[in-house]
Amino acid sequence: MSWWWPFRRKEKRAISYQDVWGSGSSPSILSGNSAERALRLAPVYAATRLLSDSVAAMPLKSYVGDGASRLPIVAPRIFTKPAAVGTRYDWLHRCMTSLTLRGNAYGLVVSHDAAGWPEQIEWLHPDDVHVEDNLAAVPVWFYKGRRMEPGQMFHIPAFTLPGQILGLSPIAYFATTTNTGLLAQQFGHDWFANGSTPSAVLETDQSIDQAAAGVLKARFKEAAEGRDVVALGLGTKYRPISVPANESQFLETIKASANQIAAIYGVPPEKVGGETGGSLTYATVEQNSIDLLTWTLRPWLTRLEEALSTLRPPTEEVKFNADAMLRTDMLSRVKAHGMALDQGWRNRDEVRAIEDEAPLPNGLGQTYLPLSSAMSVSLDPEQANARNVVEMIQKLGSGVGVLLTADEARSILNQAGANLTGSYTPPPVTEEP
Repeated sequence: MSWWWPFRRKEKRAISYQDVWGSGSSPSILSGNSAERALRLAPVYAATRLLSDSVAAMPLKSYVGDGASRLPIVAPRIFTKPAAVGTRYDWLHRCMTSLTLRGNAYGLVVSHDAAGWPEQIEWLHPDDVHVEDNLAAVPVWFYKGRRMEPGQMFHIPAFTLPGQILGLSPIAYFATTTNTGLLAQQFGHDWFANGSTPSAVLETDQSIDQAAAGVLKARFKEAAEGRDVVALGLGTKYRPISVPANESQFLETIKASANQIAAIYGVPPEKVGGETGGSLTYATVEQNSIDLLTWTLRPWLTRLEEALSTLRPPTEEVKFNADAMLRTDMLSRVKAHGMALDQGWRNRDEVRAIEDEAPLPNGLGQTYLPLSSAMSVSLDPEQANARNVVEMIQKLGSGVGVLLTADEARSILNQAGANLTGSYTPPPVTEEP
């Protein structure tokens, strides 16, 4: 025994947070790979689902040419049946899921068309793919340890640093944020599962052995679990070790995590369980859709459009129809269609197709002219002229006496072939006796 032993201060140990809740090392909720673990967090799942669903649901169109000479064409097989399993929606959804969770989408080209362009691409699990050198000008890809031939791998990165090939994984780079959210989520589960009382201490002023202490604790737990009245003997006192709900801040932590994840993915916080911090009282559904399309979806759509266009000849390109997302009310749609028809940049069959209506018979809806001109194709000149005059009378009638005089209106109609004569004489004004 050392000479200083008698003078050593006796060790005192208090009950710590770790004694009650555990050391916090390797909790079960943090097990598994990073992507699967992050998806257990509701805001991450909501953000990736929102992006993947929105992009996959948009129509995809193919065009040939550039500028004013660009014309729509029948979509090639790569954009109608791009994979052996699933639909085009499923194919785009898998691509977006890989991009949003891992920062990269890896596609294996499995077939080509007669011209040698990719016809089907299967998306690969990111864990099975790696590149030999992330800084190489010409990447060498490996799939499950097997080297891929040039042209076999179709790669889309999401967020890349200059000089690198692979995109950055938001889950990997913000693991602390997702882990904090998961731990807060687990804390909330444990909180309510334990009746909002994490633990307690039974104290007695008498000396009891270990066996008696075990019996006392078992009886107390049995009564407490049944929500029954607990009768404590031997001078036993119950002292809870609890934290008030407003002090635990796990709900605030969950909201803060949701806002941070919304910022990472660029989605509105209220879409993933967070808070906006401002009022949306005067925002409409259409305005919110435009905001989501402009600031959240447009960068993803542009990235995919340019990447998918490389699968086709240089004269072709692919575009998402983002207008399909902006479904306004019926009155606004009718007004917009009317303007498109009057200005001649959309015909009636195109408008009817947007509203899921059948084309007009006899090719009547194929011309880019107002209705009176379109109808005149099937009418003789006299009938067509009469229809024009009638429509002009209806339009000019509301303006007589307000924007123009009756004589001015008659002159306009005569130029259209109305052959109106005489002049307008207003009726005499009689005074009442």
